[in-house]
Amino acid sequence: MNRRLMVAAGGTAVGAALLLSGCGGDGTTSTENMKLSADQALLKTSQKTGQTDTFKADLTVTGTGEHGGKIHADGRFQLRPELKFSAKLDEFSSNGRTVPGAKGQALFTDNVLYAKVPQLAQFVSGGKPWLKIDVNQMAQRTGFDVQSLLQQVQQVDPAEQTKMFTGSKDARRVGTETVDGVKTTHYAGTVTVQDALNQLDAQSREKVSKWLPKDRANSKINFDLWTDGDNLPRKLVSKATGPQGENGTVTVLYSDYGKSFSVNPPPSDQVGQLSLGGMLGGN
Repeated sequence: MNRRLMVAAGGTAVGAALLLSGCGGDGTTSTENMKLSADQALLKTSQKTGQTDTFKADLTVTGTGEHGGKIHADGRFQLRPELKFSAKLDEFSSNGRTVPGAKGQALFTDNVLYAKVPQLAQFVSGGKPWLKIDVNQMAQRTGFDVQSLLQQVQQVDPAEQTKMFTGSKDARRVGTETVDGVKTTHYAGTVTVQDALNQLDAQSREKVSKWLPKDRANSKINFDLWTDGDNLPRKLVSKATGPQGENGTVTVLYSDYGKSFSVNPPPSDQVGQLSLGGMLGGN
């Protein structure tokens, strides 16, 4: 699957991420929402979501073309005051075939990343199932920037996604629908990559522009957004088409806004260190 296409389709897709804060609602569609235009509703959703800090997300990415396939992952995320998450990748296929050893789990807390990925097992000291990576130590010792990988988690931040969608010039209200038992209002539209970036502040724009296809600034992303009575996203579907006609679709289901959760490291006797020598073919 073309990675740039998938990321563009998600607007801010993957890397596990999402948000919420203490603003969970009853999911009813308010009268106020019914009166808002699509543009106003997207802006309000962006503002409300930007106040949230924690959430649960279920992510599905599909693509067609030479590297077509499917990815499914879910997890719980906290973006503020510090990043922590617990995520699981339970499906990874390419051209209809499951990619061996690609499934796994990831935990991040106190600036330490724990990963359980069969593909990496041979590079973990002591044959342990869990790999431990101290983000700061890894950067100091190897120069490898783990933070850049962690930023990918934040690509599914619903606040950034909805803010980018406010750049749409054809957003419209589709109607009311129920998503996972929650009453929602459905909006749809398109936005170009450049118009999406223009909605972000300088810091966010710099971060997001690293994974959006700069060479396709005028390319359009099609989106559908379902928001609940508290103006929080409950479902987001983004689609994009690549230069060779390949398609990418990202679907994210959001829930559990504002609910606190704990990320507990695996038992110490199940954790090993990364063997860089093994990865590089050394002794």
